[in-house]
Amino acid sequence: MLIRISLLLFFASFILKVQAQDPANDDVKLATPIKNTTVYCSNDAAFTSANATPSGYRKGSFWNSEGKDIWFSFTAIGTDITATVTGQSAGNTNTLLNPLIAFYTYKDNVITEQIGSMTTDQNITTAYKGGLIIGDTYYLRISAENDATGSFKLCVNSYNPPNKPGQDFSSASLLCNKDSFTELKVSGAGINNNEAAGTCLSIESNSAWYTWTAANTGTLGFTITPTAVTDDIDWVLYDLGPATAPAVPSSANSIRCAAGSGVDCSPRYYITGANSSSIDLREQGGCSPNQDGFVKAIDMIEGHQYALLIDNFSNKNNGFSLSFDGNGEFIGPKSTIVMKTENACMSTQKFIFTADASNYNSLNWNFGADANLATASTTGPFEITYATTGTKTVTLEAFSVRGCRTVSSYSFYVAIKPDKPIISANRTSFCLGSTMELSIPEIPDASYLWSGPANFSANTAAVSVPINSFSQSGNYSVTVKVGDCYSDVATINIPEIVKNPVASFQTDPPIPGKFAAPTPITFLNRSRDADRFEWDFGDGETSTDHQPTHIYQKKGTYKIELRAFTTNGCVDIFTIDNLVLLDGTALQIPNSFSPNGDGINDLLNVNVTNLKRFNFKIFNRYGDEVFFTTNIFDSWDGNWRNKPVPVGAYYYVLNGTDVFNKDVRFTGSITLIR
Repeated sequence: MLIRISLLLFFASFILKVQAQDPANDDVKLATPIKNTTVYCSNDAAFTSANATPSGYRKGSFWNSEGKDIWFSFTAIGTDITATVTGQSAGNTNTLLNPLIAFYTYKDNVITEQIGSMTTDQNITTAYKGGLIIGDTYYLRISAENDATGSFKLCVNSYNPPNKPGQDFSSASLLCNKDSFTELKVSGAGINNNEAAGTCLSIESNSAWYTWTAANTGTLGFTITPTAVTDDIDWVLYDLGPATAPAVPSSANSIRCAAGSGVDCSPRYYITGANSSSIDLREQGGCSPNQDGFVKAIDMIEGHQYALLIDNFSNKNNGFSLSFDGNGEFIGPKSTIVMKTENACMSTQKFIFTADASNYNSLNWNFGADANLATASTTGPFEITYATTGTKTVTLEAFSVRGCRTVSSYSFYVAIKPDKPIISANRTSFCLGSTMELSIPEIPDASYLWSGPANFSANTAAVSVPINSFSQSGNYSVTVKVGDCYSDVATINIPEIVKNPVASFQTDPPIPGKFAAPTPITFLNRSRDADRFEWDFGDGETSTDHQPTHIYQKKGTYKIELRAFTTNGCVDIFTIDNLVLLDGTALQIPNSFSPNGDGINDLLNVNVTNLKRFNFKIFNRYGDEVFFTTNIFDSWDGNWRNKPVPVGAYYYVLNGTDVFNKDVRFTGSITLIR
């Protein structure tokens, strides 16, 4: 049996076992970052807690048990946050049951829960937290009751809420912009629960009023999503005319209305609003045909005041999220942060901030952690430096005379140009089939940009490159990026890829054969593209000769291995593992055999050792040759020309040359019995 094993220095083979892996975000230190927290929603089953383990932290305040949790992180871009986990429910592919949510901070290895609120309905859980610090990092912990795990959809919205709406138009919340937000625990209908009389909505149950003034003529759509999917949300939208002399809401100036009971209908729906694809202007209560909760978007008129009444008819005191779309805008203070950088990426760098603001009464800046100036109240410009590197978030609040507030934020990374990295390689040259390991020191918050031959690219500090082509030699380069700062390019040259050696040998006498100790074996080296050889004869003896002869002194079964090397360390291995040495050198041929098919003594075997050339003939009593072979392992089955020969005496002649190059000859007779 011949075995070829291709090995390369520093290369190892591994048996891969398919095992269930813990989620990558199984602990707070490995939290998955949510990059965009403005009305972010993943697809169904985008995330999973399968194979998660308990973190070992105290369970969330509204949880019955800790469960098996996973973690996400986000940077607050508003003072409030809502997160919704949708588990297994009708119409989706999610599998998680009874999801749980909690918010945390994690600083200096100290984890602290930020207690807000949590509601759950039909495997859909929504959590809320207010009072966040814009620019700070927070952590979202997701688990489930009864140690359940599974896939889920995640929605997150970080926002700056408007003033709490009243239950009557007289106490409506003034909206200054189209930022989305969530309203929690809307309860009661106010002093007058009949303000919607004459519209598709009759008596109010749990209402919230909002009003705004159109800053331009343009389209406006919106979406209302209840925090509990079993709630029936109704609404009415009014055009109150010019804001200089607005009317009060009435059936005469209601321009859109939706009061369908979608949660009780088939097909079922619970989200409602106005969009560009609908054509109806109102939807009545109940389950009228073709109602889906949405009516036609409106065309706002510049300077007109609008009012929106949202009512939770289900009377469960839950809330809703409200988001807007279209090119129509609301009148309110406008502010944009403009930043310029001087001496970027140098120790003398500074950041110049200016407010592009309008329609405001006052401004309030916050320049973030470790700034030389903490706050300001004018448009600027302000020249800011930071004592530390890292992510910084600048916020700008603009207030109007009427009490409207808008918040702008700008996050960026303060960094110094990284030092030019030093590339390390696991070898100075490589063979086909080897693996090239390149690495540079890791830097916190850095990204890595590798390039090289054969379209090579990578983005980690350490890279592993299987060498499978001669075209992979050449220059490999890497740049380190921290924030917007780039290091100088570092380069390493990988010389021409070396051709692999091919190890091979034959033996004289040939193997396999029948030998008896002591026996000399000459190894005929047939290797290619090799510069050095290592022989292992399997009996504890070795050699570095090109073509050695070795004498085996004891009986046994031996494995011979040849390692063929190139000067740079590439190696190939060739093995023969069936050299068998017996005791004694005598000829052993039985004087009779019985080829009758009973499985006993059916074949005539010739046992003779230490011959490197051999021929064996058998003749009948008439001198006809009935069997011939030059293979010492062949046996005679008692047939000649595919037919059984008669019983009787037969004669043999064995001629050969032994391992000492002496001619040998044996003759004798055999009796065939059936």
